[in-house]
Amino acid sequence: MKNKVLTLFFSISFLVSQENTSRSIIGNIPFDSSINFWSIYNNEGYNLFDDKLSYKNDLSGKSVTLKVHLNNYKNTLYLEETYLLFKINNDLSLKVGRYYRDFSKYLDDDLSSGSLLISRNARPMPKLGFLGNYKIKKRKNISFNYGISHANFKKTNIYNKAPFLHEKFVYLNINRENNKYGIGFVHEAMWGGSSTIYGDFPNSFKDFLKVLISADGQKSETDSHANALGNHIGIWDFYYIKNINKNELTFYYQHIFEDTSGLRFANRFDGLWGFKYDNNQSLNFNIEYLITTNQDIDPPYVNESYYNHYQYLDGWSYNNLALGNPFINFTNVNPSKVVHLGVNKKFNAQNFNLLLSRNITESDKMKYRIKYGSKINNIFFEFYLTGEKSIDSGILISYKF
Repeated sequence: MKNKVLTLFFSISFLVSQENTSRSIIGNIPFDSSINFWSIYNNEGYNLFDDKLSYKNDLSGKSVTLKVHLNNYKNTLYLEETYLLFKINNDLSLKVGRYYRDFSKYLDDDLSSGSLLISRNARPMPKLGFLGNYKIKKRKNISFNYGISHANFKKTNIYNKAPFLHEKFVYLNINRENNKYGIGFVHEAMWGGSSTIYGDFPNSFKDFLKVLISADGQKSETDSHANALGNHIGIWDFYYIKNINKNELTFYYQHIFEDTSGLRFANRFDGLWGFKYDNNQSLNFNIEYLITTNQDIDPPYVNESYYNHYQYLDGWSYNNLALGNPFINFTNVNPSKVVHLGVNKKFNAQNFNLLLSRNITESDKMKYRIKYGSKINNIFFEFYLTGEKSIDSGILISYKF
């Protein structure tokens, strides 16, 4: 099946009008193995020190965009972020393949600690979705963008049948000269599938309609109130972008919710707060503050612990990694406050990148990752180093053609 999918994608690549093409081969040479935080997390489902060979190819035409990312890991070929984006008309597109998210576009995944819903911590899930936008004719500075998609989780030792993922979002965007404002609502829901403990979960079309609107499932005798059918999680997403000359300042807040209490902000200021500076030339930096200390404080909506669920026991995870921010534990409750810094500095043909994080609610060691790269013709050499429990290093070599 995987060979058929690869053949299809490569066949399409020849049909795409190659107005923009980017191809690269990337090899990783680790000097050590590593269990440091930034060695394990936000590396698209792999350890930074995994010995693997990657191929990337991006093609774009007038109505079709094709992205291919393959990993050869332990003599097995894996399909990573690989998708086909087809433009149906000026306002609607179809997207199919393995991909991450189409919301929270302001977020820099190379510098951020990670989106609260879909980050680059785990491998991308197989998805089918529609993306759209709408502009108000009489108010051209106001627009909406939205999307809806369906995805599949995987069978595990917990799930006999893989659960489904329902995802949807809508954003209101206001653009006034050098100022951009926005508020978004993003909703994710696990549903269907079968558990080794609880048996089959509801998975009919009628059940999907309940998941779509977060309608209640059946109320058990021990529950004080009925719970929504499935495992639901989402964010209220706020952002403000200010352009000053060639500098861009971005302020954002992702407010997390697992149930009605979080939806109406009863969990106070929990979520991801961030500031990003980008001068579009040589310096980018990102400062974030993650707070998750206000879980389970709004009776009767208790046991709302983020990323955890009493029936879907693997929680908000994929391939045993959190789908969202890696500082939130999907196997148990860990209220915490995390400060994070990401920096990227370019000078001539060289690049410096730093991630620095610490959980300030416990006696936590500083977690860091340093990357230093240099380009010679079409070859890019990158030395990387991580620290926390130990100091480990390696070299990544990429060839762009």
